[in-house]
Amino acid sequence: MRALSIVIAALGAFHVASSGQVVINEVGWAGTVASGYDEWIELYNASDVPVDLAGWILVIGEREIPLSGTIPPRGLFLLERTDDTTISDVAADLIYKGSIPNGGTVLLLRDPEGAVVDSANLGIVEGWCAGDVGRRASMERISPELPDAPVAWRTATETRALDAEGNPILGTPREENTARGIVVPVAVSIPGAILAGTVEISWETEGNVEALQIKIFVLPAGGTWTLVAEGLPPVGTYELDTTSYPNGAVLIALGPFDELGPRGGAVISGEIAN
Repeated sequence: MRALSIVIAALGAFHVASSGQVVINEVGWAGTVASGYDEWIELYNASDVPVDLAGWILVIGEREIPLSGTIPPRGLFLLERTDDTTISDVAADLIYKGSIPNGGTVLLLRDPEGAVVDSANLGIVEGWCAGDVGRRASMERISPELPDAPVAWRTATETRALDAEGNPILGTPREENTARGIVVPVAVSIPGAILAGTVEISWETEGNVEALQIKIFVLPAGGTWTLVAEGLPPVGTYELDTTSYPNGAVLIALGPFDELGPRGGAVISGEIAN
């Protein structure tokens, strides 16, 4: 998994790198059956030490939400909109005001120094990477180690809590995301960090993957995620023509998909120099 370790260190040019500490873990942007306005967000502390959120800010579109409180080691932190009845059987750690647009927006997590340490839905033109407004299902991060990308999010399929009227919530507020249990390991490689002309991307997945198909996405700096290939086999190569993208930093996301969405993947970074 060498390529994945490279990207976590090199994503700074996109301002979307995971700090390896606190990440946006789940977004209940679709609300609940009780009310579409009952939205919620979950953070996760991936470190072995508590994290004091004093001075941290969660940005939703153009709105800033000051954070406070502490996330325990390997712990979860729940934000509920307007009041603590959004999720009736789970107490909120923080109450915030303001909506999350169903049409999509970007969430950014800033530390006390103002650095963006994580994001959700960055590079998406319209809508969300995952979630379902019809079923009021949340958008779950598949793994806290996987940077924000189309392969990093999956629509929740299980209920672990109740809404304000006692209806089951399709999501896992302050519980481990169910998506983590279906991760398929993927090893991805490119020839080097500097990309020019036609570049070969190679990958290999592990486990029972016969029913899965590989998808590849590309995000140039300042651009949006574009699906460039799909229906590819679990092990293979793909020739990417970099001349159709502007010179500069680029992210490439690759992952196995089933009929419900991604099963994990890898995000690798490089620089196009044609």
